[in-house]
Order: sequence, then C-alpha cells, then structure tokens
Amino acid sequence: MSVFQIIAIAAACFCLCGLFLHFIHIVRLGKPNDLSEKSGDTTKGIVYANTTAMLPQNKESAYLHIPGYAAGMLFHIGTFLCLLIFLLALFPFFNRWIEGSTLRFIIAAALAVTSVCGYILLIRRAISKDLKGFSNPDDYISNALTSTFQLFTVFYLIWPGCSCATVLYYIACALLFIYMPFGKLRHVVYYFAARYHLGFFYGWRNVWPKHED
Repeated sequence: MSVFQIIAIAAACFCLCGLFLHFIHIVRLGKPNDLSEKSGDTTKGIVYANTTAMLPQNKESAYLHIPGYAAGMLFHIGTFLCLLIFLLALFPFFNRWIEGSTLRFIIAAALAVTSVCGYILLIRRAISKDLKGFSNPDDYISNALTSTFQLFTVFYLIWPGCSCATVLYYIACALLFIYMPFGKLRHVVYYFAARYHLGFFYGWRNVWPKHED
C-alpha cells in the first residue's frame, strides 16, 4: 500500500466521519411536524418524491433543459461508479483484475463521458448569465473536484501500473474526500432528508403524488 493510497484512505475516513456528523444533525432535528389537518398519504408522497418527481417533466424547469438534465444524471452516475471503484481498489484482487481485464477500457470510456459531462456543466455555469447569478465558489469547486476525480479514475483504469496515474488518482480522491463534508457535496446526506421532508409535506396535504384530472 503506497503512501498516497494511505492518505486517500485517511481522507475517506475523515469524510465519512464528517458526513456522519451531518447525519446525526438531521436525526436530531426530528420528523416533520405539520399542524394542518392530514388529507393525503405521506408514504405515497415520500415514494413519489424519490421516484417520479425526479423526472424532468415533473420538475419546475428541467424539462426545458433536457441536455443539461441528462448530463447531470450521467455525471452523478459516474461519481457513484468512481466511488465504488475506489472502494474496490482497496482489495488486491480488484487491482489484479484491472491489470488483466479489457473491460476496464469500457468502464474508462464510460467514465470519460461522465467526466466530460461534468466539465461541460462547469463551463456552462461559468458562462451562463442565469447560472452565474446564483452560483458561488463552492459550486465551481465541488464540480471541478468531482469531474477531476472521475477523469483521474479514467487514467487509473487505463494505466493501472503507471505510478504517475496512480499518484494523481489518489490525490484527486483525497482532495474530494476532504472537501466533501464542508461543501455542497454533503448533499449526498441531505438529499435523502430533503426528499423525505418534501414527500411528507406534500403527501400530508394531498398534493403528491400528482392527481390526473
């Protein structure tokens, strides 16, 4: 195990501790307390909030920006795949598999696409007058770190025996993990709480799921 891998693992542990503290904070806030008279089904509302409500046609404006929505979805899928690869890379059998399998090139190609999606979204945020109006430095840093994390995962898969690619990969991992508990990337925890609260609120008031006339 190299020094840079140890640093990345330590950063991942720091990240998990930070995210766990956020989770404890959410739990301490307790369940939603709606004082209005219940007129709907909160369970159906919560399920809808985490499924159908995420489709572009059911969002406020996502249906007007399908390419951006699709790029964002691919970007998120790529991020979760890279996190899985980081976890598997802790085990020697996976590294041996990477070195001998041609499947790694297919995975690398897919992640190359998702990382490009991330950089496109970053550039779009930087040049769009509408997006710049409500963007802050955290938006740019979070996107850049995640996109670079995906890109260096591509290098790690293509050149598993290259020390330079391995060092860059673990540096990218460490930077992402250290920043995650402090920036918007911590929504990996708050997302589920937010969707739960939304589903509870609108389910309670019989707004979600949407009723077709």
